[in-house]
Amino acid sequence: MSAFRKGFFCIFAVILAMGGQLRAYAAQNREPDPSVPLTITAIDFGEEGWGDGTMIESNGECLLMDTFMPDCEDALKEFLLDNGYTEFAIYLSHYHADHFGNVRHLMWDDRFKITAVYMCNDEHLVPSDNDYASLLGWFRDMDNAIRDLAKEQNVPLIDLDTGDEFYVGDAKVEILLGPAFESDDHNRSYLNNNSLMARISGGGIRYLTCGDIEKPWEKEILKMDLDLSADIFKMSHHGGETSSSPEFLQAINPSFAFFNSTNDSPDEFASGWAAEPASDMMQIANVHSTRYNGTIRYTCRDGVITVRAERNVEPRILTYKADGQIGLCMQFQQFNDQQEPMQTEKMQKAAEAAIRLHGLLPAVYR
Repeated sequence: MSAFRKGFFCIFAVILAMGGQLRAYAAQNREPDPSVPLTITAIDFGEEGWGDGTMIESNGECLLMDTFMPDCEDALKEFLLDNGYTEFAIYLSHYHADHFGNVRHLMWDDRFKITAVYMCNDEHLVPSDNDYASLLGWFRDMDNAIRDLAKEQNVPLIDLDTGDEFYVGDAKVEILLGPAFESDDHNRSYLNNNSLMARISGGGIRYLTCGDIEKPWEKEILKMDLDLSADIFKMSHHGGETSSSPEFLQAINPSFAFFNSTNDSPDEFASGWAAEPASDMMQIANVHSTRYNGTIRYTCRDGVITVRAERNVEPRILTYKADGQIGLCMQFQQFNDQQEPMQTEKMQKAAEAAIRLHGLLPAVYR
């Protein structure tokens, strides 16, 4: 083969390789197909324990967002195995034990295959002087332990920061804000406010989760002119009074919100810790609590959100007017009781069709 032909084929091979890379890049920057279902499951951690745990599913792939406190290990593993979740990636919103408490327990358990671990960029865990070393040292040690275990088990570990994106099946995960909060003392609120803020798009809806950010950081975020709007919102810091200011909730303006609560019972929807934020949120959206409603599953497709909860659910057909549209909405007995159902013939037929197809009432929102 002549030198010219060899050079031509080399150039041709490079172009083909570049084309493959461009196609792969384009595939990773696609917009989610609204017809591909996205499921968001808020996990009830049981009678004991504390923390956050939410499973995201799209197109056969799963992402477990946070892993509860270590004393929830048995309840979490039982839920995962009972529901067939044996292969999934893990996302950790920030460095508190009620969020990363079981990541190593899951990685050690050979019944589970962990495909990747997504974590905060950990530069904010480096103490700026010796006074902070004792406050942040334990969290830094746990961070290093997770990273060492991931390396030992050949599990990809990805640091996340503002602007990063990845996919779970067809759903796009966008990091709207990484660790960017600074304070004079590196206390518990310091780590909460350095939570990742993530928006997940899929099934024709947007889901927002902000870890445990608190009101001072919410106030600063509102000045950043970020698009916070979402259809489903996980209320920050377990729905607690430290977070979810009315202004922040209005900026998100969701149709559904939930929080992983503590010892709420069927006689009390929200404990004192979450009473005020839950009340504020109820003026905007349907609000659910895992200890009140049990495990809650939102299934989203073509912009339609279908809800299934384990307990304390009484579906009713209501008109819901938003942005000039009237849709069907699945309401719960403790929410918006002042609204009377309007049983139009059109709504009745649509509800009956939904029950036949899914056994559930649909919720159609903006």
